[in-house]
Amino acid sequence: MKTQYYGFEIKDIMKQFVSAFNSIIIDRYNKDRVAQEQIQANFVYAPKERVIHDLVNKNQHLKLPVVAVSMNNVTRDNDRVFNKIPGFYISKAPSVSAGAVNTNFLPSPIPVNIGVTMDILTKFQTDMDQIISNFVPYNNPYIVISWKVPTSQNLADNLEIRSEVLWDGNISLSYPTDISGTEPYRVSATTSFTIKGWLFKKNSDSTV
Repeated sequence: MKTQYYGFEIKDIMKQFVSAFNSIIIDRYNKDRVAQEQIQANFVYAPKERVIHDLVNKNQHLKLPVVAVSMNNVTRDNDRVFNKIPGFYISKAPSVSAGAVNTNFLPSPIPVNIGVTMDILTKFQTDMDQIISNFVPYNNPYIVISWKVPTSQNLADNLEIRSEVLWDGNISLSYPTDISGTEPYRVSATTSFTIKGWLFKKNSDSTV
């Protein structure tokens, strides 16, 4: 543990998660339920409390609707810990000169579950309904994001990792019940996801 290693795993995982959800389009309908215009929901990486603070701060005003995402925990996934093997040897392209197969050693990564909270703030109920309808049908019960083994692992190729993003299946809705005449009306919702990720150890060993 004296050897510090950082492979940007969590950052890359969260970037893919945000990319998967950061395309929510909301239609504005007339009385005949015909779409007249479209707007894109603001997407921010921040806790709900930070978003609300920015909403009431006139110098940092955020326009509704807003979808806020924040990471709330990282836990080891014991269900994906199979054994205590030190790692794997991964083949590279065959050597032209000798015909031998070069290999790289990859220390066993640690399976982790990354907990993510998604908070939704809207001014209109129809906006909330559309945002919910945008992602719920596709998370039954999960979606899959793709990322790469950290390049610092010195592998021959960029190996793809596919991680499940599990939706917990619950959305808690909240409506203001006691607001002043100057306080804006907002509808809020909260839901959560679990991303099946990996954290890697330092790799300094390769074999030919």
